[in-house]
Amino acid sequence: MDTTISPEGLAGFFAWAPLALGVIIYAVAWAAKRDEGHDNSAVPIGQTFACANCGRRGVREHMVPQTHSGAISYYCTRCAAAH
Repeated sequence: MDTTISPEGLAGFFAWAPLALGVIIYAVAWAAKRDEGHDNSAVPIGQTFACANCGRRGVREHMVPQTHSGAISYYCTRCAAAH
């Protein structure tokens, strides 16, 4: 009984092993990440505006608009009091 591996068999294994491992890793990563990003419960419904000073987001009714040469900037109540 010959227990040595033929050079063709060894070359074939090392030729296909990186591809097979890459496909397996990609499939595992895809399966782990496929349900992420669908949870939008933290995002408020409707349009939000970012404060021009600190970047805090809020709905338009809670922001203070300020006009600058025809452009409107929205500030949160904390930053609007400071301006």
